[in-house]
Amino acid sequence: LSYCMAQYVEKDPRLSYDIITSLLRFWPVSITAKQVLFLNELEEMLELTQPSEFHRMMVVLFRRLALCIRFPHFQVAERT
Repeated sequence: LSYCMAQYVEKDPRLSYDIITSLLRFWPVSITAKQVLFLNELEEMLELTQPSEFHRMMVVLFRRLALCIRFPHFQVAERT
């Protein structure tokens, strides 16, 4: 799935906003393994994101990352 999303973003960089905000909307709250998976996915998408798209989602993205840094499980906090 991540490969497909990366292909979409490479073809049309404007899709990165929709994909990343959707990832943030459906972020797992209690399952650590899924949060680490989502962080990996987020990293891949951010590498392909254009600066203009990044600025559109910056606030919501940093709020989520701040929550991950404060997460009690060490794997999530370290991965962030």
